[in-house]
Amino acid sequence: MKRQITSPSNPLIKEIRKLRNRKERENSGTFYVEGIRAVGEALRTGQQVVYIIYCPELLESDFGNQLVSDLPDGFEGLIEVTAEVFDSFSLKEGPQGLAAVVRQAWASLSDVTADRGIWVALESIQDPGNLGTILRSLDAAGGNGAILLGQSTDPYHPSAVRASTGAVFSQKLIRTDLHSFQEWKSATGYPVIGTFCGDVKPYRDYNYPQDMIVMMGSEQKGLQEIHLKLCDDLVTIPMNGSVDSLNVSVAASIILFEIYHQKEKSG
Repeated sequence: MKRQITSPSNPLIKEIRKLRNRKERENSGTFYVEGIRAVGEALRTGQQVVYIIYCPELLESDFGNQLVSDLPDGFEGLIEVTAEVFDSFSLKEGPQGLAAVVRQAWASLSDVTADRGIWVALESIQDPGNLGTILRSLDAAGGNGAILLGQSTDPYHPSAVRASTGAVFSQKLIRTDLHSFQEWKSATGYPVIGTFCGDVKPYRDYNYPQDMIVMMGSEQKGLQEIHLKLCDDLVTIPMNGSVDSLNVSVAASIILFEIYHQKEKSG
């Protein structure tokens, strides 16, 4: 069943625009996705899609139109809008005419011990673009997901969703506080390897375990003493220039791909 909306002041369109705000996303338990690739990934990975919004005037892609045509007959969230309406909530310059509202999917720490593998724990990461990029690297390196500690940014922020290029759907997301993480770590003994700017083993010289959590600090402060005490080992990325640190998403990518390389090498 398809609905048609021609006014930007329609109540549903207003609700979609509100999803730019974190409080509204948390209250509704949904988030906004825009673009053919992102919507395609949401559908491919079986996300709970509430609405598919498309604009025939803007949707020129054959693949995009096929995504709309292939929706199940019983799907009740298909909405056709005019270009004016789509522009009123679009976050892109030159929008492609396809967007979606998707339910958030949160995992728990018990999923780490159930799934094992490689995870990243991020302490109070602030920039949604950095978080999205880390999720993208996690996906590419065969990781399982991210554990967000403290006052971390929202992985369902539009900038995080965009930077993840669909990895927000493939990577599990856990939101918890440091105390709960400490208790879980104490109970399970799951290996935690921290990143540290100091005199510790270079990241390429470390033999990473099969199952582990890479723990990284915030963009401004890095890991503090309370976090370092949780780590079984520490690694560093040696640098030879005038800068004394790397962007957290760059550092995460470097270490994740070293872990991936070691796994590939060992077979």
